[in-house]
Amino acid sequence: MKNTTILTGLSLFFLVFCACGDSNEEPTLPTSIALTPSSVILPGGSGSAQTVTVTTTADWSAVSNANWLSATKESATVLRVATTSANTESADRQTTVVVSGGGATATLNVTQNKLVVQMNDSLALVALYNATAGASWTKKWTLTTPLSQWNGVTVTNKRVTHLDLRNNNLTGALPTEINILTELQRLDVTENQLSGALPSGINSLTKLDYLDLSYNQLSGAIPALNNLTNLQVLDLGDNNFTALPPSLSPLVKLGYLALCKNNLSGSLPADWKNLAELNYLDVGGNNFTGSIPLEWSTLTKMQAFWLYNNGLSGTIPNYFTNFSHLMSLALDGNNLTEGIPSSLGDIITLQELRLAYNRLGGSIPASLLANSKWATWEPDVCPQQTGPAYGFDNCNSSGSPVQTRSTVKRDLRWAKELYRK
Repeated sequence: MKNTTILTGLSLFFLVFCACGDSNEEPTLPTSIALTPSSVILPGGSGSAQTVTVTTTADWSAVSNANWLSATKESATVLRVATTSANTESADRQTTVVVSGGGATATLNVTQNKLVVQMNDSLALVALYNATAGASWTKKWTLTTPLSQWNGVTVTNKRVTHLDLRNNNLTGALPTEINILTELQRLDVTENQLSGALPSGINSLTKLDYLDLSYNQLSGAIPALNNLTNLQVLDLGDNNFTALPPSLSPLVKLGYLALCKNNLSGSLPADWKNLAELNYLDVGGNNFTGSIPLEWSTLTKMQAFWLYNNGLSGTIPNYFTNFSHLMSLALDGNNLTEGIPSSLGDIITLQELRLAYNRLGGSIPASLLANSKWATWEPDVCPQQTGPAYGFDNCNSSGSPVQTRSTVKRDLRWAKELYRK
């Protein structure tokens, strides 16, 4: 019995010893990731960066869930974190970057300090200067002097409130940092050579009441402007924009709207009926189609209504007779049909009527023929597109010489001056 027990014990020992001895695999060490440092603090400006050392045996990746921070793997041992926008909030902001690989994770805590207010505006203007070839401006800035001494810059209570860089040889694109100027009331960069897209951050400048970007080469879709509810002047004319913003309906204080001479197309938005304070509208020289919205009958404060040189069709609405302040109506160069409403002759304020080069026909109403203001109107009305039924049967009926109008301005830039403060 004892011998049996001894043999059994030896057998078990032999089996265990053999089982252990048969394995040729090295023991697997657990994966770990270490970050040095484990937290970073970045300045409040855009583009601030810092590198972090990553120690691990595994291949790894990094993810940042904050839209103001980027996390980039520069090498097997280096992680770079950088701010993509300035911190214009009222306090520091924080986020985490998660580094993972081989089943392990590590967390980097990132803080971005807030900007002091005036430094914030200064950084935005320096970004503008650098992005638009400031060294080649006609009137340059001396960046070492106080902001209030920079050409075209108005500072009120230590914040930039007006930026007027008209006709100053700006080239390049407007930088994203433009959204930092949250106290800006007027932005005027007309008659330069700016190009590229309009930054979407323009919609955060809620104090703006005057925005003029006309006579540049800006392109792409016009971004949302619905937050700019204090705007009285919006001029994006003479650029290369291809699409309207989602809605201008909230801009209920808007008095001057010019989107002329771009590459805009589609239908004219019916919801512009909410722009009840609109006095001057110029969307001529685009590719708009469809009819003139009947909903626009609410725009009774209109003084200049210009839709010339598009592809508009349908008839001339009758509601213009309710525009008791209307001085200029320009619908020439479209595909409007039928005749001229006789009610146009009853608008006693009307000084300019441009209906030429449409598909209008019939007779010019007697109310227009009898209006003494229209001694020189025929070249702006009579010539229509060629066709068997286009034109009026009573053009030049008086036999008087056709004269050229010389008293009416052919653009509305003069009207913008009425809104400048």
